[in-house]
Amino acid sequence: MHPAELAILLHRALEVRLAGLQALLAPADWAENMEQLHQVRVSARRLGAVLDLVDAEAYPGHKSRRRALKDLVDVLGLPRELDVHADDLRARLLEARNPVQAAALEHLLEGMDRARAKARRAMRRELEHLRLPDLQRLLEVPALRDPFQQMSLQEAAWACLGPRVEAALGDLAPLAAQEDAPALHKARVRIKKLRYALEALESAFAAPPEALLKELRGLQTALGDHHDLATLEALLWETEAGLRSRDRGTLRGGVLELLGEVAEARRAAFDRFTALAPRQGSAAFSRALREALGLPPADGSL
Repeated sequence: MHPAELAILLHRALEVRLAGLQALLAPADWAENMEQLHQVRVSARRLGAVLDLVDAEAYPGHKSRRRALKDLVDVLGLPRELDVHADDLRARLLEARNPVQAAALEHLLEGMDRARAKARRAMRRELEHLRLPDLQRLLEVPALRDPFQQMSLQEAAWACLGPRVEAALGDLAPLAAQEDAPALHKARVRIKKLRYALEALESAFAAPPEALLKELRGLQTALGDHHDLATLEALLWETEAGLRSRDRGTLRGGVLELLGEVAEARRAAFDRFTALAPRQGSAAFSRALREALGLPPADGSL
């Protein structure tokens, strides 16, 4: 079990994040608003990150509630991704350099709007069947019981964060050596989970660990941009193949021109990641994290 001080800290973090999610879910039409949908997804991830840190046996129904939060995040995933692509295409349409490119973008947006409508219909059906357990009952924990681990709050926070640092940042070097979109996306998810865990444990630090959070946000942003562009590029290639099969040469030319721009932006996002990765490996981040917690280096050096 966690030390009592850490268990209380995490329970308070759970209260705050649960209240935030419940407030976002309160409006009946929350799923119809693009930004609200995104905020619900982020809030569910933040709450899930705290549930991954608490002592599961102290929270009745922990497993089912954690699974339900993951299901909620997954249900909202495709609508959110298509919203991001639609925003990107609309911005590009405003800056189209010629009529052919503008026509291609309008064609793409028409298809994107159909895909978004279809994804939202599926999302509504899934949300109707998604029965979120009574999350409020997560707060009904029994009195904390001994024995607790005999360690300081800072040592306990490190025990939670250390393995997550290694999981999130331990393989940055090989990821930076060769562009692999699926692997990079998985790395982004791990980094995001580490960031949410660090935020949940912020009270264990003498001062807010903003420098550490800034490093994680930088990696997450570069990898997020890469993922958005890589998935958009895949959709554009699919569109190009359909236009080619129908002998739509003019529109296909506009899509190919756009593909070149998106591919260039994707490579630039990967380059940003490769520039950040050498400075933010697990060893360097762990040293900085332990120092921020007021702990000596793990190897005992001064």
